[in-house]
Amino acid sequence: MFFVLMGLIGGLALFLYGMQITSEGLKSTFGNKLKQILSTLSKNKLIALFTGIIITFTIQSSTAASTLLVSLVNTGIMSLSQTLSILLGTSMGTTLTAQIIAFKVSDYALLIIVLGFGLKLLGKKRKQRFIGNILLGIGFIFLGMKIMSESVSPLKDHALFKEILINLEHIPLLALLASALLTSIIQSSTATMGLTISLAMQGLISLNLAVPIILGSHLGSCSTVLFAGIGASRSAKRVALANLLFKLVGVVVFFLLTPSVILLVQKSSVNLPRQIANAHALIIVGNALIFLPFTEIFSKFLEKIIPQTEEVEVLQKPKFLDSGALETPEIAFYLASKEILRISNAVEEMVLGAMKVFISNDERLLDEISTQDMIVDNLSREITKYLTRISFETLSEEHSKEVFRLLYIVDDLEHIGDLVDKNLIPLIEKKIDHSLVFSEKGAGEIKNMHQEVYNNLRNAIGAFALQDQRMAQKVIDQKKYIDSLEINLRKTHINRLNVGIEPSQKTSGVHLDLINILKRINDHSFSIARAVVGEI
Repeated sequence: MFFVLMGLIGGLALFLYGMQITSEGLKSTFGNKLKQILSTLSKNKLIALFTGIIITFTIQSSTAASTLLVSLVNTGIMSLSQTLSILLGTSMGTTLTAQIIAFKVSDYALLIIVLGFGLKLLGKKRKQRFIGNILLGIGFIFLGMKIMSESVSPLKDHALFKEILINLEHIPLLALLASALLTSIIQSSTATMGLTISLAMQGLISLNLAVPIILGSHLGSCSTVLFAGIGASRSAKRVALANLLFKLVGVVVFFLLTPSVILLVQKSSVNLPRQIANAHALIIVGNALIFLPFTEIFSKFLEKIIPQTEEVEVLQKPKFLDSGALETPEIAFYLASKEILRISNAVEEMVLGAMKVFISNDERLLDEISTQDMIVDNLSREITKYLTRISFETLSEEHSKEVFRLLYIVDDLEHIGDLVDKNLIPLIEKKIDHSLVFSEKGAGEIKNMHQEVYNNLRNAIGAFALQDQRMAQKVIDQKKYIDSLEINLRKTHINRLNVGIEPSQKTSGVHLDLINILKRINDHSFSIARAVVGEI
């Protein structure tokens, strides 16, 4: 019995590891499409449904896909009604994997592993290595299936095990609950399906017992998503509840229809593992089709159960960062970019506000700028922590570059905020405290340079937001102009000193420092633009 248990656990571990490797390979190969798919979602329910299937097939886990949707709704990227159709599709994605593992190709598992390892080791192109990773993962999945199947073979003659299976077959609700518990523990309905098909390959379970196990695995996959909804926004809680209700209702319906399901799938194939895979597909697809026409009504129902309350936005806390998206770098980058744009808005307001204080001498505006700087500092720190939590071991070279690019931009924005708060504002305070009056020409030159620098900053941020390389190139091209402008303004100021213009003499130190700080702000805008065009 010890060796049977070790074989089951070892085979299951290998199966789950294979799923993880396959997931990493698929995400590396096709993951870049995820953001594009999500950002161009149509209101068409069928397209949204197929989107859910694609996401699950790419991530290789309906639980992870559903958790990701909770994250996206939590961050406000997707609406509840838009998400419900995708949520139904995420479960359907697992039927593809179940159909694949029902093929008796486990004898070729080692060959697939050798092919995958060879491609990963010898592949010259990145995509070849990623495909090698996918094959390696598939090989481990089938090897895990083979080990599980062979390890349970001795149980054919085990009287106690036979008695347990007979009792479970006579009490299908108990089989359902046991399957739900197992799926909750291992957090993979696909792994439960793999174990079920392995038992079927050895003739240890019947279709009558397999159907309640399928229903239990479907229900058990809700647990992780429910945990993901804890502490999230009310919209995210609705998604987690929707996931539970979708599956709970589907399980109840098909549990009552179990005899009909069995009769139907028995006609689809004479092979028991294939019958189990087909029963799984029938239940999951049927569950999705029950709810698909009513997603809008269901969305309103969820909004009544979990009503929206007034949520005061805490500006200094991240709004978009969600740890649930870290497993999918493309989504994590998208969320980080949205948060970076919040910093950008604060930095823009700081740079603009500084000039307002310079012109009006209104010290009341200084507190607002100081608050904005705190927001920039806090969000910069949170974004940096978030991006560095992404596992570099599983990142492609392109993804690694994206992490550094985003960190670089965050650093530049934080430096601009510090230049305003710690350098520019003290100079303006000095101007106010000492009642310094700039010459008309001197004040005009500073205003003009500030406008140029501010425009460049806005263009750099706009280029990042839109990923517009032409806009970014304009900022880069402006670098020499701003540098020469600073030199020319220094010269014109010194000329005014030489002719004895009194206001220029009194404001000289502040004047020269101001244009130097504006030039340094532009340097960081230039740096952001370079990051957008990929020069960093």
